[in-house]
Amino acid sequence: MKSDLLSRVAGTLLIAFILFKSAVVSSKFDPFLRLAPFLSGLGLSLLAVGFQNLKLYWRELVILFFHGTPSVITLPLVDFITSLTAKFAYYSLWYVGFDVTRDGNYVALPTGRVLVNGGCSGIEAMNYLLGLAVVCLVMFPTKQNKALVIGVAVICGFIINVFRVAGMALLVASNRLDLFKYWHEGEGSLVVGMIAVILFGIFYQFMLKRDSKLSHSSGN
Repeated sequence: MKSDLLSRVAGTLLIAFILFKSAVVSSKFDPFLRLAPFLSGLGLSLLAVGFQNLKLYWRELVILFFHGTPSVITLPLVDFITSLTAKFAYYSLWYVGFDVTRDGNYVALPTGRVLVNGGCSGIEAMNYLLGLAVVCLVMFPTKQNKALVIGVAVICGFIINVFRVAGMALLVASNRLDLFKYWHEGEGSLVVGMIAVILFGIFYQFMLKRDSKLSHSSGN
């Protein structure tokens, strides 16, 4: 199965653009770097099989798309998610009885406060778990509601980050700046991400076991 001339030209131009753009990227935060894997996969697919047969690689392209592209698409939502994270962190502390106040994106206790900025919004964790959910749905399909899986992944990333922000506010209020640094930018931030992945993994394992039970029930 060969690619037609138009597809080969489009694929070649796309890969040439990626190579050129990669050579002039000046920052590791450039949104292009999030798009590059998907665009590279698309360009190679066009060279290999053409537009008409892209469906042969739909799994690979979907996975590549959801591992980077959502981070670019959701950039306009960063301020909104940041504000939402500050609000939920405030309410989580207030609910368990802490004397907490909120001023914009500041979450304050009587002895200290933290500012929830874009980097602490949790949107990266939400996008990462979205990509993980897509990988699971593609590689290990479930008969359950696909939208539910996506929703649980995104919400899990958001909620775990809210607890992280609330915890850091408590650490600042307790003057435990060493622990604050650990959970904010040290290995602790990676642990939080790992917890979110584990929780989603447990949920998806439950979904697969439910599929298995339903299959056995229908078989009987």
